[in-house]
Amino acid sequence: MRPSDDFDPYAVLGVQRTATEAEIRAAYRELVAKYHPDRHQGNPLEDLAAAKLAEINRAYEILSDPERRAEYDSGRRAWPRPVDSPFARDTARLRRRNRWFLIIGILLLFPLLLRLVVFLLRMLFRALRLGGEGLAGLRGTPAAGAAVLLAVLVCVLLFLRRRRRKPR
Repeated sequence: MRPSDDFDPYAVLGVQRTATEAEIRAAYRELVAKYHPDRHQGNPLEDLAAAKLAEINRAYEILSDPERRAEYDSGRRAWPRPVDSPFARDTARLRRRNRWFLIIGILLLFPLLLRLVVFLLRMLFRALRLGGEGLAGLRGTPAAGAAVLLAVLVCVLLFLRRRRRKPR
């Protein structure tokens, strides 16, 4: 007598109903070596191999335990729920968790980032003020014109360098 669902662990492992534990173990190891996700990484059939391996694991768990095997052979459901592959990943859950870690990290670092921005802005304003005071003493001399020309030339070169890097 067979259980009500269509899952047949003997057919999945490819063994006879009279198979011994050693035959079941050998068939299981052969199939695991064939369908292991490490052998199918980057392959378009990777998900199919992972699903097949989950089915193989479920069949082996039923047939390797004498009690479950006896329950299955008597027609009762030996394993009420399918066993998920240990190699399957819930990527959506991992992305949600990683997103929360990112949000919490930003919130915890926000005061530090704000202080850093304020510090950098103060340093920039001080440098501009000191530069302006230094140029004020040179007003009307040829050195002031050279300093302004040099500053404009540096800004243009930086702008051109940045534009040259962008299109990749």
